[in-house]
Amino acid sequence: MSDGFITWYHRGWGSMQASPLLHSLERHGLALGNPSTGLITSSTNGPLSWGEQASVTREELIAAAGLSAISEVNFRIWLDGGTDVFTRIRRRCNSDVTVLEFGLDGMDKMQQAHVIYVVLSEIRKSRDACMGFIVDHSGATEDEDWDAIVLDASPWRENWPDEFALRDDAMRSHPELAGLDGRQESPLTVFESPRRRSLRG
Repeated sequence: MSDGFITWYHRGWGSMQASPLLHSLERHGLALGNPSTGLITSSTNGPLSWGEQASVTREELIAAAGLSAISEVNFRIWLDGGTDVFTRIRRRCNSDVTVLEFGLDGMDKMQQAHVIYVVLSEIRKSRDACMGFIVDHSGATEDEDWDAIVLDASPWRENWPDEFALRDDAMRSHPELAGLDGRQESPLTVFESPRRRSLRG
């Protein structure tokens, strides 16, 4: 099992981005509704009711995911009746960047690989709007302030996730990355951990 995560930084966000994304995730086996019960739920994030599950309609969830009236929505997408992906979409304060977070805990390796493949495919489809992303299979870097690293040019401390990417224009603010072996996926530079590179041969 894993406590990993994917974090995706997307510039410009609304219903025109949220609706196609959620429909595409469903086409690739990540359902909005629990396949066993059909229920679609969102999780409250208020100070008095954190994590309470509320049943919503498909239309309500898709509308909420566009963040037109709220700054954050938490919900689950489902691989099967017992395995879900905790998902958070939040707008960063004083920014035009929206952060999409996908939890990878509670999955076996095949399920995790499928979720990562599907989400990375979506990221690459909207690469021009991507400010960066992080894939961490085990949660080793969950204490890193990735918002600050990706968006505020805070220095990266060499605590490796499996994969992370920054925009080419942001690289100038990260001299600590100079000389590292990244691959170009314009407008992104993608870095892999030394362990991941060794496994790839």
